[in-house]
Amino acid sequence: MTTGKEIHWPEYYHPKNAQLHVRNETLIPAEAETIWSCLTHAPCWPQWGRAQTSVQLLNGDGVELQKGTIFRWKARTLHFDCTVVEYLPHKRIAWKGKCGDVDMYHAWLLEPTDKGCLILTESTQRGGMTWLTKFFTSRNIHSYHRRWLDELKQQPECKKRKSP
Repeated sequence: MTTGKEIHWPEYYHPKNAQLHVRNETLIPAEAETIWSCLTHAPCWPQWGRAQTSVQLLNGDGVELQKGTIFRWKARTLHFDCTVVEYLPHKRIAWKGKCGDVDMYHAWLLEPTDKGCLILTESTQRGGMTWLTKFFTSRNIHSYHRRWLDELKQQPECKKRKSP
């Protein structure tokens, strides 16, 4: 089910330069525009059953991610300060972030198909203790992203089937 598109990795965050790299993908039977709307409304993420997640947009309209949006994202005990660095509506979005000494990059690609939209998300981390924590963290991040994709799929707007 792999998309033909690739992440536009900045050299610093490229998987070959990172200590941790996670990749997830899924097919959602909905239009890319619908999925994009759910994905970019970051303040709604905690309402997706993510009890230990919070998001605060620090600039922009306070509602939707845009290129240059700075946001604070808390996932369990980790706090990330992030900036949206790539933004191509309905196609791709990526942000870079920092959690202590760890640098992270998280990218999303949306590729329309005849069955809906293929979503690819990849994340890398480097710095800090990542060289050590990668042995147990990568599985947790992979599971976290899997749940994120599953929750995205369950959003009411995304549950509507793509028109034939």
